[in-house]
Amino acid sequence: KLIAKIRQLGINVDIIDQKPNTPDMVFTTDQGIIMKDSVLLANFHYSERQQERVYYRKWFRNHGFRLRSLSDTFSLEGGDALFFRGQLLVGTGFRTSPETCSELNKRFDIDTIGLELIDSRYYHLDTCLLVIDDKTIFYYPPAFSKSSIARLKDSTPVLLELSHEEAAGYAANSFISGKNAVIQSGLPSFIHKLHKLDILVHEVDVSEFNKAGGGIHCLINILEMESK
Repeated sequence: KLIAKIRQLGINVDIIDQKPNTPDMVFTTDQGIIMKDSVLLANFHYSERQQERVYYRKWFRNHGFRLRSLSDTFSLEGGDALFFRGQLLVGTGFRTSPETCSELNKRFDIDTIGLELIDSRYYHLDTCLLVIDDKTIFYYPPAFSKSSIARLKDSTPVLLELSHEEAAGYAANSFISGKNAVIQSGLPSFIHKLHKLDILVHEVDVSEFNKAGGGIHCLINILEMESK
């Protein structure tokens, strides 16, 4: 249903086949950061996910992407990286190391804003922060340190809060395409907030994946950014 809905929005979808003994391979956004024709591959925090890199490395190479990587010293997972206003917001603390931010800036000339995550239920940035456009972000304040909240307020023209119920229901883990939002079903208050921003909402039930800690955005790796 998720693939069909995204295709209905006029977006091309490529699929990678699931491999044996890699249950979290479905969470494609974690595999790396797309930078035009390159991909910065993930360095997974947990060894259980390392095998996924083998299959994704081959997939990216076969689809024409230039492969780039960090030293194994620096943990990095794609779910912790979200572009906003020409900068890369990087969630740190659980799956991505704080030192990764400076390494990204030094080696790849990526301007980063590190955001410390403090609630283990929100272990990736995309579980507690949603970029709507180049002005607007939704976020769940209890997931962030005080200094990170201050950093967000300084860098975001329109910063909107998610309630506990919305955050727990994977509201932040939605997929945004222009004025369309594909979201987990059953979030009426979040739908109301999106409608106030003139965003058309499409509900899809991915609750089985929620049980493994992921939602809609976790299942998608955006290979090409849409033109504004």
